[in-house]
Amino acid sequence: MKERAVDYRLFACPIHKFPLSETLFCSSCAREYPAVNQVPVLINDANSVFRIEDYISSRGYEGASSYAGHLDQRRGWRQRYRRTVSLLSEASPPRRDFGVIDAMARISASVPNPRVLVVGAGDSGISGDVVHTDVAFGANVQCIADAHDLPFVSQSFDACFAIAVLEHVADPYRCVQEISRVLKPSGYVYAETPFMQPVHMGAYDFTRFSYLGHRRLFRSFSEVAAGIVGGPGVSAGQMLNYAISSLSDRAAYRRWLKLIGLLLTYPLRSLDRLSYGNLSAYDSASGFYFFGQLSKEPISDRELITLFRGGR
Repeated sequence: MKERAVDYRLFACPIHKFPLSETLFCSSCAREYPAVNQVPVLINDANSVFRIEDYISSRGYEGASSYAGHLDQRRGWRQRYRRTVSLLSEASPPRRDFGVIDAMARISASVPNPRVLVVGAGDSGISGDVVHTDVAFGANVQCIADAHDLPFVSQSFDACFAIAVLEHVADPYRCVQEISRVLKPSGYVYAETPFMQPVHMGAYDFTRFSYLGHRRLFRSFSEVAAGIVGGPGVSAGQMLNYAISSLSDRAAYRRWLKLIGLLLTYPLRSLDRLSYGNLSAYDSASGFYFFGQLSKEPISDRELITLFRGGR
C-alpha cells in the first residue's frame, strides 16, 4: 500500500528546527533542501555521518539487504541464499509479551487518529497517519532523516517508534532528546534495542544497552511496559553463529560459514521457552523493548537502580 504524502508543514530545518516552506526552503539559513525522487533529504551535514550530496549523486547509503531489501538485485542462488539467511536471522523470538502491535493498540485507544513517526523505516507494520523516515531509500521511506537532528517541527507527533535503530546511531541520547522534542506533551515512544548481540551492519553499529541502561536512555519517559525481546537462547545462538563465521576472513567462506552457523544454532532459540518469565534471563537477553509516555520529570539515577531486573 502506497504511503500517503507527508504534510510539508511538519518539516523543519534539521539545523535550526524552524519550519520549512513547501519547497523545503529554510528562511533562517537561506538554504533549500533537495528531494530525490520526491523524497526530501533533510540532513544536518555538519552533524551526521551521512552527506546530502551522496543522495543527490545516487551514492546514498542503501544499507544491507535486510535494511533496504527491495534494492537488492541479486538473482538465482544468491537470492535464495539471502532469503534463507534473512529468514533464519530475522525470525521472531520464540516468546514475547509485548510488541509493536500492542503499543499501537494502546496509543490508538488513548489518542484518536494518532500521528506517528517511525525512525528507521524498514517494514514497521504500522498504518494510518504515519511518517516513515530512514537514512536509506526504501519502499516505505517518505523522508531521509538522521535521528540526531530530526527534521520536524517540535511537538508534531503523538508517538514515535524506533525499532532496532538506536544501536546504529553515534549518540543515542541526543536521538532520544530529539524524539522527545518532536513528541506532543504526554506523547508515546516504543523502542527495541539490542543488548547481547554481535555487531551487525558493520561500521554503522555503535552501542548496546543493558536493561537499566535502556531504561536510563528513556529516563524522560514514564514506563508503560518494558521487557525482553529475544532471551538468552536467541543471544546464545547469535554469538555462536558469529563465532563460527569468525573462522575465516574470506568473504566467500564467511557466507557459507554464516549459513552453516545459522542452521546449527537456530535450535538454541528454544531455550527461551524455558527461561521465559525468569528474571535471570535479563542478564543475557538478546535485546529489550521500552514503551513509555513523555513525562514532566525524568527519573533519578537513585530511583533507576531500584528498577533492576536480573539474577540475584
